[in-house]
Amino acid sequence: MNLLLLIPLFAATASTVLAVAILALDPRNRLNRRASLLVAGAAWWALCEVLWNTASDPQVALRLVRLSCLGWVALGPLGLDVLLAAAGRPAHRERRALPWLYGLAGLYALVILATDRIHTGVVRTEWGWGYELGAPYLLFYPFVTGCLLVGLRGALKTLRSSASPAERAQLLWFAVGITVPLVVASVTDGLLPLLGIQVVHLATSSFAFLGATIAWSIHRHGYSLLAPSAFAREILDTIPDGVALLTLDGRIRSVNPELARLLGRPAAELEGVSLAERLRGSDLDVAAEGAVSECELESFAGGPIPVSAASRLLRDKQGLPLGRVLVLQDTREVADLRRRLVTAGRLAAVGELAAGIAHEINNPIAFVASNLSTLRDYWIELAKRQGDSEAAERMRDGEELIEECLEGIDRVKLIVHDVKGFAHAGEERAFVDVNALLDSALRVARPLLPSAARLERILSDVPHVRASARHVQQVFLNLLTNAAQAIGPAGSIRVQTERVQEGVAVRFTDDGCGMTPEVLERVFDPFFTTKEVGEGTGLGLAISYQIVRGHGGEIRIESNPGRGTRVHVFLPIDGAPEGSEPEAQTEAPTGR
Repeated sequence: MNLLLLIPLFAATASTVLAVAILALDPRNRLNRRASLLVAGAAWWALCEVLWNTASDPQVALRLVRLSCLGWVALGPLGLDVLLAAAGRPAHRERRALPWLYGLAGLYALVILATDRIHTGVVRTEWGWGYELGAPYLLFYPFVTGCLLVGLRGALKTLRSSASPAERAQLLWFAVGITVPLVVASVTDGLLPLLGIQVVHLATSSFAFLGATIAWSIHRHGYSLLAPSAFAREILDTIPDGVALLTLDGRIRSVNPELARLLGRPAAELEGVSLAERLRGSDLDVAAEGAVSECELESFAGGPIPVSAASRLLRDKQGLPLGRVLVLQDTREVADLRRRLVTAGRLAAVGELAAGIAHEINNPIAFVASNLSTLRDYWIELAKRQGDSEAAERMRDGEELIEECLEGIDRVKLIVHDVKGFAHAGEERAFVDVNALLDSALRVARPLLPSAARLERILSDVPHVRASARHVQQVFLNLLTNAAQAIGPAGSIRVQTERVQEGVAVRFTDDGCGMTPEVLERVFDPFFTTKEVGEGTGLGLAISYQIVRGHGGEIRIESNPGRGTRVHVFLPIDGAPEGSEPEAQTEAPTGR
C-alpha cells in the first residue's frame, strides 16, 4: 500500500468526525448545518479519492473521479453561505443570489457526471491515478473562488468593525480556515492538473484543517459563532420573556420565539437587525451591568410596546466580551394595571369631593328654599288684597312659578342627599329599606338613561335587611349604569324586588346588547372591561361582587348576545358580620 494514500484516508476520517461534531452542537441551527455539510463534502471527496487511487481499471477510476464532484462542486456557495452567516452582517444582495449559485453548482455537477468535458481522462501516477481537466474547468474555477472571496470580504469587514474581541478572534480563525482550502485546493487539485502537472492532491486535507479550526475555536472560546442559538434553546422556547443574543454594538444574532413575536417578525428575518435602535429610553451599556430599566420596544408590526430590559455581557472562556444577552419582559399588563389603579384612585377622590360638594350645596339650598317659602307666603297674602282681575291673574301665575321653584329645590335637595349618601365614607351597618335605596339609586341614575328609554319599577313589600346603605346603593347604581350603557336609545330596564326565603331578591333586567360566554366568564374580574380605553375602569362589577359577598349574599348574571342581560342580587336579612370577608370561590360567579 502506498503511504501517500494515508493522506486522503486521514482526511476522510477526520472530516467525517468533525462534520458530525459540528452538527451535534445544534442540529436546528442553519449555520451549523451548512458548516457541517461543507466538511462532510470534503469527507466524501476524500473517500472517493482513496477509492480511485486503489482502482485497477482506469474507467472505474475516472467514474470515481467524476462522482467525487458531489463533495466539492458546491464548495463555493456553501463557503459563501457559511461566511455570510458567521459575519452576522445583513448582506441581502448576496443572500438573494445564493439560490442561483446553488442552482449553478447543481448544473455543473450534471455536466461533470454526464459528459467528459471537465474530467477528460486519468493518468497513472506513483500513488494511483491523476486526472486531466478540460478547458470548461476554467469556468468553474472563478465561480468557486469568486464565491469564497466575496464571503471573505464580508468576514474581513466584520473583523475591522466589530467591537467584540472574542468575535474578532473566532472570525479570524474561521477566515483562515476557509483561506487555506481556497489556496491549497486551487493549486494541487485545480491549476496544476489543468496544466498537466500531477502532484499529490491536498484539497481534502485542507478541508479537514477547516473543520479542525472550527472545532478548536469552539473548544477555546466556549461560544461558537456557528451556534449562537445553542444556549439552552429548549428553555428559551418556553419562557414568557423575550431573550436575544446580541453583538456588542446591539445587533441581533439570535432571538427566542417570544421576542420574535414582540418584534412582529420571524426569527430568521431578525438576524443582523439593530435592536439597540428599536429600544427607546434604555442604554444597553448601563443595562449590561445588570440593571433593569423601563423602556419601549418599537415593534415592526405596530406601535411601541412597554418593556423592562435587563442585559449582561457574555464572555468567552478567555474572559473576552463576546456579546450581550438581553432579556425583555412585556409590561403592557403592568402598565395597564397601573393606569387603572390611578383611575380608581381618581374615582375615589371624586367620591370624596362629591361628599364635600354635597355638603356645601346644602347650605345655599337651605336658605334659598327658606326664602322661597317666605316669598310664597307673602305672595299669597298680596294676591288676596288685589281687586284688579288682571293683577290677580298675574299674582296666581307668580304663585305657580314660586311653587315650581320650591318643587325644583326639593328635587335638588333630594339629589344632593342621594349623592352625599352614596359618597359617604361610613361603614356602619344597620337595617335598611332596600326599596328606598333602590329608589335613591334610580334617581341618581335617571340622567344616564337615553331620553326614550323605559324604566319599569316592580317593588314588592320586602323586609329590611342589615347592610351598609352606602355599599348596597353603590351596587344598585353600578348595575343600573351598566344596564343604561347596554340598552339602545329606545331600550327598557326593569327593576324588581321580592321577598325570598331568609332575604330579599333584586333583579335588574335589560334588553340591551348582552354578553358572549367568553365575556360573561370574566365580568367579575377586576379591571376587565369591554369598553374603550378611558371609558371604563373594569371595577364596577368586581366591587359589586365583593360588596354582595361581604354581606353574605349572592350575585349572578345571565346574558346572551343580542337578547339582553339579567342580574340577580340576593341579600340576606341578617347579613354577614361587619368586616367579614367573602368566602373564596373556586368557580366563576356566573356559573352558579
